Formats: sequence, C-alpha cells, structure tokens
Amino acid sequence: MAWPTLDEMKLQLGATSPVRDDLLQRALDAAIEQVKVDCLGSRAIADGEDIADADATASQAQAAMLLAVTAAKAPEAPFGVAAVFDTGVFYAARQNPAYQRLLVGQRSSFGLA
Repeated sequence: MAWPTLDEMKLQLGATSPVRDDLLQRALDAAIEQVKVDCLGSRAIADGEDIADADATASQAQAAMLLAVTAAKAPEAPFGVAAVFDTGVFYAARQNPAYQRLLVGQRSSFGLA
C-alpha cells in the first residue's frame, strides 16, 4: 500500500485551494516520518532511508493520514487542547487513541520513557 498523498489529505480536509499546499505537504511528510520512526525506531532516519519510498501497511497509511490531519488542524486547537473534561484535558496530538491503536503490533523499537 502507498503512503497518503497531498490530494488525499486535501480531500480529507475538504481543502480546495492550493494556497496552503506547502503547509499541508510539510504536515503530511512529518506524519509519514513519525509513523516510520514510531514503527522502526530512529534508525529509519539515521540510516538515511527515504521515508516515502518504503511501502506502508494499511494501518500505517491511515495512522499517517490521521496524524497529518491532526497536525494541519492543530493551530485551531489552542495550546493543543482539543477538549476539557472534569478530570483534565485531552491533547489532540499526544493522546490520540486511534493513532496508537493503528500502530499496535507494528513497532520494532520501544522507548523507555
């Protein structure tokens, strides 16, 4: 499966104007890179691997799209806060359970944080 494209991301966002294409492409590239790092660890970047050349699984492609859309929409969520509850706040980028579930079982490197 191929990684998401700018056209697919624009369709997801309902964007028709080319004015923000550079910003959206940067968000998409960063999301693809992050999925690769999350699955393969930092060696994917350190080895000089071209991130977009490697094939993605369906889950990885969907996780990249989700992360790219979140990154593109982040300026609309002040301080990254998407919602406030009685028990605390939900940070859109850091605590996205859908993103975490899409990558279950695909990680070959884990942090000790």
